[in-house]
Amino acid sequence: MADEEVGTALELGDQGAHPPDSSPLALEHYLPFAILASILSRLDPRSLCSAAATCRSLRGAACHALSFVPSFNLLEIAPTADLLEPLLPPNPYLKSLKLDCSRLDDSSIRFLIRPSLQDLCLHNCENLSGRLLAEIGGKCRDLR
Repeated sequence: MADEEVGTALELGDQGAHPPDSSPLALEHYLPFAILASILSRLDPRSLCSAAATCRSLRGAACHALSFVPSFNLLEIAPTADLLEPLLPPNPYLKSLKLDCSRLDDSSIRFLIRPSLQDLCLHNCENLSGRLLAEIGGKCRDLR
């Protein structure tokens, strides 16, 4: 899945997968939201984003599941800051983050500073300043 597709999957909003004039029953009618979120929490990020692109119910459950994932590996793609925003919501359980930073700069700090992080692996950091990396080290005290 391309970077743009991943971002679009989580930014669908009210558009959903159905035409505006159709009124299908929501997925929650058949399967409770908590069960949907539990199922989606077992998916890898790529599959989670694909599921989020299918309908509003799965998009909501996918966004909820992303706030509880303990580790996130984005080394296969080089996300932009706009793509990271929906992928990395506030998450006090995030312990490990692996990220290709080739399309990021110092403005991405809001996504990288997570006090809960214990393992941070950043690849291709040529656009990140030493100041940003020092700030990450100062605010993420549990990094190994």
